[in-house]
Amino acid sequence: MRPSLRISAILSAMLALCAICSPQTDPKNVPQPPTAELRKFDPFLGKFQVSGDYSNLPWTGTLELKKVIKGCYIEQTILVKTEGIDREFQILATWDKNAQKYRLWGFQTLPIMPDNGGEIRFEADEMITEWLSSRPDGSTAMFSNRYKFVSKGELEILSYRQIGNGPAEKIGLLKGKRQLDTKEASAVKEAELRAAMDERRKASVAGDTETIANSMADDYIQTDIAGYVQNKTSWLKEYFKPLAELIRTGKFHWDTFDEKDIQIHMYGDTAVVIGTLELKGSGARPTPQHSWVADPDAHPNLKLWFTRVYVKRDAKWLLAALHNAVPLSPPSPAK
Repeated sequence: MRPSLRISAILSAMLALCAICSPQTDPKNVPQPPTAELRKFDPFLGKFQVSGDYSNLPWTGTLELKKVIKGCYIEQTILVKTEGIDREFQILATWDKNAQKYRLWGFQTLPIMPDNGGEIRFEADEMITEWLSSRPDGSTAMFSNRYKFVSKGELEILSYRQIGNGPAEKIGLLKGKRQLDTKEASAVKEAELRAAMDERRKASVAGDTETIANSMADDYIQTDIAGYVQNKTSWLKEYFKPLAELIRTGKFHWDTFDEKDIQIHMYGDTAVVIGTLELKGSGARPTPQHSWVADPDAHPNLKLWFTRVYVKRDAKWLLAALHNAVPLSPPSPAK
């Protein structure tokens, strides 16, 4: 073959190869993730603290499911670090469009077997992973895990093994509690705190001494607008119980008891809350002795600025400290 023809043939082959490879190497030719199919994983995404028993061994660790590779795959990572066990498992799952089923690939800190592929399916509210393994004697073993939420944020994983056509044998039970990231955890705590504050406000209006007392820390301390300091016992005895008695007997009632301009600053299991409290009532008045007496002609009307400190103890938000102040009057206009 003449040199010119040989060069032409080589160039033609290279161009043909480029034509074949171009769709694979073109940065703009990116496959779209199987979003609709992978959406079934959404309830199970997140990180969980897991513990339980697997193959008669106690397990403690974490399990995390998240989207990876631009949402094309679901990555599951299991880290087990407990007495006698130090293991890491990683599983990639995706939707096989051609086979019309979900596929799994497993990687772990154990001897890798050639048949490390598996499948996954969804039944009602369960996610089920399955692995078919060949045994040295030529038989097969099917390993399966069934994931299911037994309550909000509480995941249960039941594991089974089936040898050949024999019965499925339960070999493990793990329970996981969803771990929230810092922002999510703070939002949950704030919602809990707001609910506790609303319950206390309703109890204040109703004169419910028991609920009010249970909403306060035992080491509660407060400073009122006159600078008078009271602990939990003295405040209940001197201030709230006399007022609650007037409310329960119908001699006094609050017309307005509104908490506004609320700002909450979370510091883990401690929160600082500032805001305003607008009070309007009928039938009683406060006394210089920091108590209340009945007075049909009295209509107390007051606006307070408050700073409150709440602490979370035994899963419950408690009021630990309070300071009330009366807003300053606006300055007089300059003459």
